[in-house]
Amino acid sequence: MRNAFKLTAIFLIGLAIASACKKKTNNPVEFSIDAQNLTPCTEGNCRFEYVNYSEMPDEQGTVKTGQYRIFSVTKSNSFSTTRIYMQVPMQDDDRFLLTDADIQAGKVKYLFSCPSCDYFNLVPIAGTIKGVKIADLNNSAEKWLLDAHLVLAAEKSKTPVDTIHIKQYFSLAVK
Repeated sequence: MRNAFKLTAIFLIGLAIASACKKKTNNPVEFSIDAQNLTPCTEGNCRFEYVNYSEMPDEQGTVKTGQYRIFSVTKSNSFSTTRIYMQVPMQDDDRFLLTDADIQAGKVKYLFSCPSCDYFNLVPIAGTIKGVKIADLNNSAEKWLLDAHLVLAAEKSKTPVDTIHIKQYFSLAVK
């Protein structure tokens, strides 16, 4: 009887140690974003907006009806326009995370247009995009806070040539 008690006690202690030392796996979508150091619009016109139930734009930047939430950044000045589109599944209700794999799968697009520039196409090759839905306050419209870090390379290249950091509130686009 005494040996059975010792054996059971050793087994329980071993089980407790094994479960205590088990590596915890954090859900990658459990994060927060602080509202400090937001991306300013230093020149020209900037828009940070999103649309629900849409699809990624084609090469001309046309957004179509679909099953995604599309976040878009538009910066334009007197000689050029830059657009970044980020595609997120609609079922991501309060937060989302896009990783390198999502970016390489084409869920992020970078479009630059300049009629008088000598320019080569850049494509996103890596980065992370985090988004958190901001709760409705005082019947104000829903907003999202995004923190994005994108690495761009020349088309058909994997050598980084530029990085973009965007941290800003996105509002529902008015049609």
